[in-house]
Amino acid sequence: MSQTSHRTERLYGRPVRQLFAFVLALLVVVQTALSLYAWSLSEQRLLPELGRKAHTTGVELSAQMVRALGYGIPLQRLEGVPEYFSDVLKDNRDLAYLRVTDRSGTVLYGSTTADTSAPERFLDTALPLVLDGKTVGHLHVGVDQRYVAARIRELRYDIGIVLVTSLLIAFEILWFVVTLNFTAPMRHIVTMMARIAGGDFRQRPPPPSDAPIAAHLHGLAENANREYDALLRDAESRRRQAPLQVARAEPLLRRLKSLYTFGATTEGDLVTHRIVLVRVLSFLFMFAEMLSRPFLPVYAASLPAPGLDSGLHASLPITAFLLGVALTMPFAGGWSDRLGRRSSYIAGALTVMAGLAVTGLVPDYLALVVARAVTGAGYAVMFMACQGYVFDHTDSGNRAKGMALFVGAIMVAEICAPAVGGILADRLGYRLVFLLGALVALGAALLAAVVLRGAQRHALDAEPATASARPTAAPPPGASLTLLGRLVRNRRFVALSILSGIPAKFLYSGFLIFLVPVLLSSLGHSKSEIGRYTMLYGFASLALAPLFAHVADRYNAYARLVAAGGILTGLGMLPVYFGASGDMVMLGIGALGIGQSMSISAQLVLVARVTRNEARDAGTGPIVGMFRLLERLGAAAGPLVTGMLVARNGAPQAMLTLGAFALMSSLAFALVFMAANRATPAGPEGAAA
Repeated sequence: MSQTSHRTERLYGRPVRQLFAFVLALLVVVQTALSLYAWSLSEQRLLPELGRKAHTTGVELSAQMVRALGYGIPLQRLEGVPEYFSDVLKDNRDLAYLRVTDRSGTVLYGSTTADTSAPERFLDTALPLVLDGKTVGHLHVGVDQRYVAARIRELRYDIGIVLVTSLLIAFEILWFVVTLNFTAPMRHIVTMMARIAGGDFRQRPPPPSDAPIAAHLHGLAENANREYDALLRDAESRRRQAPLQVARAEPLLRRLKSLYTFGATTEGDLVTHRIVLVRVLSFLFMFAEMLSRPFLPVYAASLPAPGLDSGLHASLPITAFLLGVALTMPFAGGWSDRLGRRSSYIAGALTVMAGLAVTGLVPDYLALVVARAVTGAGYAVMFMACQGYVFDHTDSGNRAKGMALFVGAIMVAEICAPAVGGILADRLGYRLVFLLGALVALGAALLAAVVLRGAQRHALDAEPATASARPTAAPPPGASLTLLGRLVRNRRFVALSILSGIPAKFLYSGFLIFLVPVLLSSLGHSKSEIGRYTMLYGFASLALAPLFAHVADRYNAYARLVAAGGILTGLGMLPVYFGASGDMVMLGIGALGIGQSMSISAQLVLVARVTRNEARDAGTGPIVGMFRLLERLGAAAGPLVTGMLVARNGAPQAMLTLGAFALMSSLAFALVFMAANRATPAGPEGAAA
């Protein structure tokens, strides 16, 4: 570590980390204490609530029965009571049975949703049937204690989920606030002071106007550069007039140049701190979009769509969103380059806000499909603005670190948003969750207007090397067709795309986004439970992706990890053959998360390795863009095809079919790469297989 780094670490690095750790620890303690308190209250609050519900239902039903008795009908001859009780129980899942007994306790009528052979299992509320001041019988309303225990357990799960998600969100916000208001300004000041003290007067882009110390230091460096330039111009003019006098001053000029550094340079020392600013924006737009993941297909299926096939009914809005992403993404990058990161992000955020707001305010199926497509277009613009911001402020030496920060925010949103959205949908309803997502997108737009103030300038000032590495600009149509023709003749690229890239996104959208909510809902799981199940994918990706990336780099195991990830995904879905259950769905989600953690990062390395010849002429960016487009088209097809499978064979059989598809495509990918490796055993491409 250099002397400047030691000085910077001593001045602010350790104190900032200590402050951050202290505040985070305080948040953990407070949130944990509140969660434990809520946990302890869950049973004593829920039981009286269910008791009140049973009493209220009993009062209403007994009043209706007493009214019928008032017409002179004997209690033993009331018609249609069991059927009426059955309808009431269907609308009130928390009630286990309804019974009417006479004064001696003999059961006259009853309807039940549970086995009542063990009466100690039930909480019984008895209400008298009073006619003309005399009790003629009793109405009994029962609540199954197992149902109570399940509700308490679910409530405690929700408390735990709220604890985890609130801590993750607090971490993102705390990191952003500390970076914006303390870490980045202090690092800027300390770095400039250390460089000026060491004789480095090179100019960086000017600091914000609200940073007076950094602005003063920048002014000192600017004055030093101005004086040095004036000295060189004066020496040059005097060289023509008095060459001998200037010759005697040449050693002094050379010594000045050796001791001090002047001129302009790009700013590369605040990369991490700049990316943290856009990390929170990435988190916000992903959070806004993913809130509806646990219930979107169920909500779509609840809206009337006359004449539409049942396989398309629930899946079409998801496909519309993914098509909006796929078709907008190739143009969004170039548009963001021209318009600037700040303006393009704000435009994308406002588009997402409009799409979510329409979804929440207009309960119409056609409006839902159009709004989802619009939301997908806005999502693509926001994504490319954030990715472009990372590319603007990184180079080949630190781009992986910058992208890791960017992708990390997406993974955190993948964990938090579905869980929060499921809990809110159970308690507030679908439409309010969409409106909450619209408010989050609006907040993201307002935040971007503040923190990305310099992004317009930096997007234009990026060095040529960085700009050429950006995979955002679309090539001319003729070049794209030529490149596509060459890629079609590349067996490895075709195998990687058709047998791995497309199936991976197909399974992600078809299984995780569409089938999981549909299947779990059909099994009787609540939206909160669906959100908790979906979280598992985000946890697996966040925890294991860096590990598998390290393994792939160390052992050159890219193709093996891609094949193994797909095989694991398929094997995790096949056990549903023995019976559909929440555990089987959880197994499939876990296998998908682990499998895609193994394969996703390795796929891009393989793309670069197997297309070296094409990249020499077209560049890596257009090839990666072509691969990404194929992936996104696969993602758009996932819900559509899976919806048809559900309509024809049922949700469990659809999951089994997806598992078989994942297994077969991955085995075929492994065989093709093994055959290609035998045909071309030497070189990096052969080593990749």
